[in-house]
Amino acid sequence: MDPKYTFDMPLLLALHDFLPVIFSAVGLCLLAQMTTRMNYAAGRLAWLGFLLVVAGGVFKATYKLDMATVGADYRWMDSGIFVWMGPGFTLLAWALWVAQRSVAGKSTPQPVWLVPALLSALVLGTAAYLWSSAPQARTWSLMLLGVTTIGNFALSGLAIAQSWRQGLMLAAALFVFNIVAIFMLQGMARLAQDNLTLQWVQQFSNMFSNLAFAVAAWQLHGSTTARLDAGAFVSRTATA
Repeated sequence: MDPKYTFDMPLLLALHDFLPVIFSAVGLCLLAQMTTRMNYAAGRLAWLGFLLVVAGGVFKATYKLDMATVGADYRWMDSGIFVWMGPGFTLLAWALWVAQRSVAGKSTPQPVWLVPALLSALVLGTAAYLWSSAPQARTWSLMLLGVTTIGNFALSGLAIAQSWRQGLMLAAALFVFNIVAIFMLQGMARLAQDNLTLQWVQQFSNMFSNLAFAVAAWQLHGSTTARLDAGAFVSRTATA
């Protein structure tokens, strides 16, 4: 197997890669908590999505740490990131959509988990087939990347819309900044990964992107929780 990086992975670079994971985890945790307050059944789905996304981020950062400390190239930790994040963002986006409909007094699909579970199973099954048919091709990985991107944008779009409705202009702007940064990072990911300077630029961009996401999620969580406590929403707290 050819090495992914042609330079020795600096320990500081590897440790720094955990910062975006931490900021992302904080933001997603706040959104999962908020979703649970809005609709309990959707909240359980959101927490599962949270765990999957964070697992993907932790594996990715741990891959770099292993490269920096023991030189181990556990490529599955790096290549499999979207196996976790694709379903994770799908569950989170669906859960927030259901919760938003719930507090607006609109009907919600029952059971809540059925559609995202079927979609995730279909995506992972197709990816497994593509990988088994052509392990060296990137078709399966690109498909999962596409699903992850769509789920991430859907989650951010729902958060932007909710922030806008609640008059949280800063939160909406920070969520938008996060989306723009994701586009930039995807562009940089297409460049050769053998440049140490580029790696630092990518990681700092990713860090600031996820920090903005965490701050926006904190504002949206606080505003939504206050509105729920004040009875400003028509809430349907489903239990199944």
